[in-house]
Amino acid sequence: MSAASSLVLFLSYTVTAVWVDQVDASRNAFVATQDPLGEPVTSVVYLEQNWSPGQSVQFYFTSQGSQILPYDWFLALEQPDSQGLFRDNQNILKYRYLPQNPGPMNPDGLPVGFVAGKGVGRSWLGMTCAACHTAEIRYGTRAYRVDGAPTGGDVQALVTDLTRALLQTWNDPAKFGRFAVRVMGTNNTAANQAELKAQLGRVINARVGYNLRNFPGYDLTQSVPSAPTRYTRLDAVGAIVNEVYYHATLSAELISPTAGAKTADAPVSYPFLWDTPQHNVVQWLGIAKNGGPFDILTLARNVGEVLGVFANFAIPEDPTLFHLGYSSSVKLAELVELENLLKTLWSPQWPGDFPKIDQSAAAKGAQLYQTNCVSCHALIDRTDPNRKITAVMNDSGTDPTAAVNFFARTGPSGKLSGVNANFVPFTAKIPPVASADTMLSNVVIGVILGGYKPAPPDELLHLSFRAAPSSALLVPAVPAVANYKARPLDGIWATAPFLHNGSVPNLDALLRPAAQRPTSFSIGVRTFDPVRVGYLTDVPGFPRFNVKNPDGTPITGNSNAGHEFGATLSETERSQLLEYLKTL
Repeated sequence: MSAASSLVLFLSYTVTAVWVDQVDASRNAFVATQDPLGEPVTSVVYLEQNWSPGQSVQFYFTSQGSQILPYDWFLALEQPDSQGLFRDNQNILKYRYLPQNPGPMNPDGLPVGFVAGKGVGRSWLGMTCAACHTAEIRYGTRAYRVDGAPTGGDVQALVTDLTRALLQTWNDPAKFGRFAVRVMGTNNTAANQAELKAQLGRVINARVGYNLRNFPGYDLTQSVPSAPTRYTRLDAVGAIVNEVYYHATLSAELISPTAGAKTADAPVSYPFLWDTPQHNVVQWLGIAKNGGPFDILTLARNVGEVLGVFANFAIPEDPTLFHLGYSSSVKLAELVELENLLKTLWSPQWPGDFPKIDQSAAAKGAQLYQTNCVSCHALIDRTDPNRKITAVMNDSGTDPTAAVNFFARTGPSGKLSGVNANFVPFTAKIPPVASADTMLSNVVIGVILGGYKPAPPDELLHLSFRAAPSSALLVPAVPAVANYKARPLDGIWATAPFLHNGSVPNLDALLRPAAQRPTSFSIGVRTFDPVRVGYLTDVPGFPRFNVKNPDGTPITGNSNAGHEFGATLSETERSQLLEYLKTL
């Protein structure tokens, strides 16, 4: 890391630390005594995860450089078909994100993981990793906030409706008039309104383009609210790769906002974040590495995440080594700060006011774990600051779509054709048709080089996002199989749904043969089932995850097959193993 970058990080940390010390024990959590989906609570509590209240709030509201729309517009924007503000807590709860009360780092009371980030000339509404990796689990009338746990949110429905709200503001003079008053105040002149509308059109185009590339079935003409169908899941890797190919497309060939894109039809369950910095590789596909000098490989995988979550970045039309990097909105120092914070996070333990764990059964379950689970899911000390974890990558017969989509992905390299793949002169150049990992590696390196002066350690120049896929992926005639990452299961009780694609609702179902698992269950539910260890599965008013279409054909990416370890256990043994899993 350069001296200049170190200074930026120091100043950022110093300013944040002032705010962190001002956060009280409530962490400014909003208590949803009313809930549009019928799951109200009377209190919100936090479990002991080794973070102070200020550190939780720091995780929630540190900008990573995501830019969805101008921040003052978000504060002023109305919901589609309503004069109510889009940011109203009841509207946010509909998408299953977590409202917050105003606080020192969040003066406008944004939801968890939504943040005002400074850009060139203005602030932007963005999302942070906390939006996708913070959960609220409801038991009785109490809500348990779990830092680092998978969100129940539906980003596709939220951003689709946000875009629809922008379009209605553009088309409806009365809506636009109210919007202009809120945004411009005393500067609300006819000339300024014309400029505001021109800017609004540009942002709408950007949002519509992103939606078309990354949200299967997105319909610009849709006139009714989006039906949230992707609670708890997102094809994040598909979005990252689509954005890389799109931004690499030559200007002369940008005839469509879907240029270079392929259907992002492999949504996966959001991974839980505790122990992530201690792993050697990250992502379900094992394609992102940790470590390296100054944690540069860790920074690289975090940059990759931001690229898919609304970062603004630009690849020159004719990139050369003289450019030494690409300009972007990605905030490198803040990513380092957040990663250092995440290193101190512990997994959550079974709450004391949940039904008591049967310790006698759990002791027998510990022996079953050694026989059936430990070879892939190592036992670790969750509080050990020096814990290191080597991921186990294996094929357990689960849905291959996510792996196939990445490892078999190729496309026109556009602006990057002929460029040295990793910015090193006299080394391999990117071909006219390039693989996803080649494109992603180049752009991630370019963004880091564009933000660090001088260049970071040489280790970065050997970066690659290619893991070791199963050989069958390379042979179309052979049924596809795929390796996905297994990891320690501390805190697993708080991370439903299960399997990499979120196709199994609870641990009880996961320990059964695939033929006995539910093929349809409610999603978006927060109410916990302590017996089966997951969320309630049949709740009226909630959409459903389905393995198959109504006509019986499989839904791409939704198979709940595979991972039948422990499937031969008796009912008693299954119950014992479940009790043990609650203790982790």
